[in-house]
Amino acid sequence: MKELLIMAKSLGGGGSEVALIELINALPEELYNITLVLLDSDNEYAYRLKKKVNIVQLTFNNSFAKSLVSMYAFPAKVLKKLSINSFIPYYDFVSNCVTNVFEKTYDIAIDFYGYGSFVTAFLATKIRAKKKATWLHDEKIYWMKSVQKYLCKYDKVYGVSQAVVDVFCREYPHYKDKTEVFYNVIDIEEIKRKSEQDELIPFKEKFNIVTVGRLTEQKGYDIAIEAASILKNKKINFAWYAIGSGRDEEKLKELVKKYCLEDQFVFLGRKDNPYPYMKHCNLYVQPSRHEGYGLTILEARVVGLPIVVSNIRPLTEQIQDGINRYVAELSAEALADKIEYLYNNPSQMEKTVDYLKEHPIDFSTELLKLENI
Repeated sequence: MKELLIMAKSLGGGGSEVALIELINALPEELYNITLVLLDSDNEYAYRLKKKVNIVQLTFNNSFAKSLVSMYAFPAKVLKKLSINSFIPYYDFVSNCVTNVFEKTYDIAIDFYGYGSFVTAFLATKIRAKKKATWLHDEKIYWMKSVQKYLCKYDKVYGVSQAVVDVFCREYPHYKDKTEVFYNVIDIEEIKRKSEQDELIPFKEKFNIVTVGRLTEQKGYDIAIEAASILKNKKINFAWYAIGSGRDEEKLKELVKKYCLEDQFVFLGRKDNPYPYMKHCNLYVQPSRHEGYGLTILEARVVGLPIVVSNIRPLTEQIQDGINRYVAELSAEALADKIEYLYNNPSQMEKTVDYLKEHPIDFSTELLKLENI
């Protein structure tokens, strides 16, 4: 049995945390003894873990060091003023303030959090392992500069899509030989089972659209709301549901009021089980500005939903436009036009659903990548 250590920020938050849990659940128990080391105590998604995992909370000998464990502890305007080398001294300082003792030599140690965080530095310098890997979750990799000093300590750099890997290799070509795609895995049968559970779904007798994700600029909800305004002006009988929470929630609700869309664009909040909501909609739309891979797209594929995505590479990797999915340029007008086309052509959406049923998703080759390193 292999000793596997995984470091992450927490068990609560967004898509990367869900991807972490799904990866752990997919790893064979007879092959891996897993230790999960977390920075934060947020364990909102801990109930999704299906196997025994040794969870260790990282502790520090002073509160100041604890406050520095994440880049996000600083306001954005402060981060912009910091030089790249500003991160390295405080990452090294904070690593020396950790009170946990890791005496074991692990077979594999994974920095799953990534994002140029303290975790990347700590695992590189303080964890003993025969092999080490770090993860890239987004095609925007400006934050890698803050940990570039530590990348030489890693045997593998995994990107969650080919688009992410290509961006990284352009910026860091000397690491190309140890960089590889590792697609996020999900429990397909569990999603199907959960999609059948009873939920009090407030859907109306309309063309129902759903988007799942954090209420942030990255996910493009503002573009979705503008597209909804165009659809309303075209007298299309629709309702658009947003599942998620986030820092832009109030701003987005104000935008809905501005366009008088209270009856058309509905915020459902965060849902532990979004799959029945997805299953009972007609269309899934993801208008993201940037992504790593798009986990919710994968989930919508499992549920069997026709999907419209913005034309960005990490999302179009999963897409054969007009066959298993539809692509729109990242603008309210283009998004509204694509939705209107599908609204007026239900037979086209039926063909998409049939294609999804005939082409199941398989993750078996992804899990072998850990064995191969």
